[in-house]
Amino acid sequence: MAPSAEAPARLAAVDHGARAERLLALTRDMLRLAEAGDWVLLAERESERQSLSAELFATPVPRESAPVVAECIRRLLDLDQDLLTLVQSHRDEAAQAVRDTRQGRAAADAYRRFSR
Repeated sequence: MAPSAEAPARLAAVDHGARAERLLALTRDMLRLAEAGDWVLLAERESERQSLSAELFATPVPRESAPVVAECIRRLLDLDQDLLTLVQSHRDEAAQAVRDTRQGRAAADAYRRFSR
């Protein structure tokens, strides 16, 4: 029996829904990190969130997963408002954490390049 043409569409819908839910969970985690003042880990999670967001919207969202994706995005946007408020109130500390993270990545990259 040949696989139905609907099987790939169902898998894509599950994949989009799962990615949207992961994006929402990651945003919740980021809010907890901001509340705890862990700006370095927050910056790392933001990088992960950007990648996941790009993956989620790299292809059109299948109709079957559109309600799940839409609800996750609505909730994510609400959380983003809280996150933005926290980050703005601790802007200098957060900016330093982002700089430290970038410096750490640059140092690790340089070490990998020259340690061979």
